[in-house]
Amino acid sequence: MKKLLLAALMSTTLLSPAVHAQSAENYPSQPLRFIVPLGPGSGADTNTRALADGFQKVAGQPVVVENRPGADLILGTTTALNAPADGYTMVLITPSAPIINPLFQKELPYKPEDIRPILHLTNNVGVLVTAVDSRFNSLKDVLDEAGKAPETVSMGLYGNTYRLGARVLAKQAGVQFNDIPYKGFGPTINDVVGRTVDVALVDLGGALPLIQAGKLKALAIGSEERLDIVPDVPTVAESGFPGYSLYIFVGYGIHADTPEPIASKLEDLLQQVTQEQAFQDGLTRHAGTLFVGSRGKQFAEFIESEFKKAKEVVTD
Repeated sequence: MKKLLLAALMSTTLLSPAVHAQSAENYPSQPLRFIVPLGPGSGADTNTRALADGFQKVAGQPVVVENRPGADLILGTTTALNAPADGYTMVLITPSAPIINPLFQKELPYKPEDIRPILHLTNNVGVLVTAVDSRFNSLKDVLDEAGKAPETVSMGLYGNTYRLGARVLAKQAGVQFNDIPYKGFGPTINDVVGRTVDVALVDLGGALPLIQAGKLKALAIGSEERLDIVPDVPTVAESGFPGYSLYIFVGYGIHADTPEPIASKLEDLLQQVTQEQAFQDGLTRHAGTLFVGSRGKQFAEFIESEFKKAKEVVTD
């Protein structure tokens, strides 16, 4: 019996590399899925479905998009990381899973290091807005008033990414806003338009129709350069705060234990989809969405740099 077990063990050991090599060579050979830890209808969900459609064509396999919203994206992220690490389950990544949740929650059902980034798809730009008839006409106006005394300017915020963005700006400017927390974009904007709150940091894509309709005034955007869709709106960086940016990044990852040959092939297939001009044009039609399209290594480095910046602010 011992000899038989030893022979079986040796056989398995010898065959393992070949099995892995074959699975990578034949990958993908079964249906794949994208897990979106958000509800259907969001911009990230819409973009994921467009990506899945293109991926299905180049991969030659069916692709399913599953919405698993809940608990600040923890539910969907955990579901994806509990799946086999075989490259057949991808999960949408925003700042919540690898940055915000680890900094704000002591215990998580997943480890951020278990996420292996594979694609940085887009950056969605933040914008500082106020009512169209507001007394503020520039970021300088806001900071000048906020500098007179702590919490003299109320700032509407929803989501920890915007809270961190406001905190970074306040720290760099040496002021203290009166932060007003909201559950979502709609209530925040309603109170800005109604002048219940002075200013707000929100998503440019959602705010643009109201800006164009003359109901909101954009004071500064969080991109590194001015955008063609709002050419007259200066960046926060050029308004006196070099290096400042505020993006909500959207990308995808797999389990970190996925064999590297499979992960690399998956990245290659995703690049085939995202480098198509028609696909990029479809993404950038959404206002405030900047196509990135970088591979896993660059995405991981980007996440690490964003984590370091956020950690300093959270600690403070």
